[in-house]
Amino acid sequence: MNNQSIVIREMQPGEEKTIVRVGRRAFQAFEALFVVTPKRAMVAECDGKIIGSIIYKYANSGNKKIAYIDEAFVDPNYHGQGVGRKLYTETFNFLWNQGCDAITALVKDDNVGSWKLFTDNGFKRASFTEAARHLGSAGLLKQFIKTPLLFAVGMDFYLTHKTSAVKEKNTGISQLAAFFLANLLFMVPAWLNLIIKDQDSFVPYVLAYITLLLLFIAPRLVGSLFNRDSCKIRFNNGGCLITFIFSFGLGVFPMNTNVYPEKYENTLSFKRRLAIPEIIKWCLFILLPLLATTKIPYFEAMAAISSNLLLLMVIPLYPFESLGGGRVYKYNKVIWLITAIITVACVFFIY
Repeated sequence: MNNQSIVIREMQPGEEKTIVRVGRRAFQAFEALFVVTPKRAMVAECDGKIIGSIIYKYANSGNKKIAYIDEAFVDPNYHGQGVGRKLYTETFNFLWNQGCDAITALVKDDNVGSWKLFTDNGFKRASFTEAARHLGSAGLLKQFIKTPLLFAVGMDFYLTHKTSAVKEKNTGISQLAAFFLANLLFMVPAWLNLIIKDQDSFVPYVLAYITLLLLFIAPRLVGSLFNRDSCKIRFNNGGCLITFIFSFGLGVFPMNTNVYPEKYENTLSFKRRLAIPEIIKWCLFILLPLLATTKIPYFEAMAAISSNLLLLMVIPLYPFESLGGGRVYKYNKVIWLITAIITVACVFFIY
């Protein structure tokens, strides 16, 4: 397909259903359900047929005009033909010409095809502190209210500003600190429930949770030491409300931190390098529920929490995939199936 034959234009009235159909073909399983009926969108058209779209909305604050990229997708039949690059670039140019001061987006952690198109167009993975600096406190609050940021598990917040440079989110120790702090903070309902109902179990449960967070991230960190790819540690700052909601029932759904390569490859060996730390993590966690037999409160708490985490870690679909199951599934579906069967059998019939 000749790139010149692709036309990028605004959505016309009556095209909403067509855009939704293209979006649902572009996303897998559960994610397809999140494709919204657009009120504002840019479309990529070829020979009179809509083959991609970027759905956007405004989250303005005061005198700042801020656009949020709600969905971006290309029909799978047209992948690899330059449609996405042209669609993204011309959409962002259009939004700047509309007088936008900033543009924001949420992108899944391993969705390199999408985040590279954002970063190539000047977007940075931004901390909330950096977002507040460019959008203002009210502007950041609007992002929480008008976008899925609170529910965006395993996603990073992206930002670009028309006139000022956005600082890239830090990596390394600061991201590990953010991982532990956020997961402890958004478990407050669970901590209060323990203090009220079973004060003696509060300290063992908190210590067990901290230990399991460490065990959750440790295989990923160790795996990066033996990985020939240049990697960075990054805390995914979306989805805190899910962690908060789960904690009301003493459940656990941690916000995610992982080790991300600077360059991705569409090869089996690369997918294996990403999956091995997740398989090691699963092997470690499958043994932890046995600690319940010790009858020691700290170990009993570890057993209970790890059983919860095990079930989430093997689900390869959004919003659970960033906890490990997604990388294993993409590498080898047979290995993933074995881990899933063993997990379900152990949690429900043995532990």
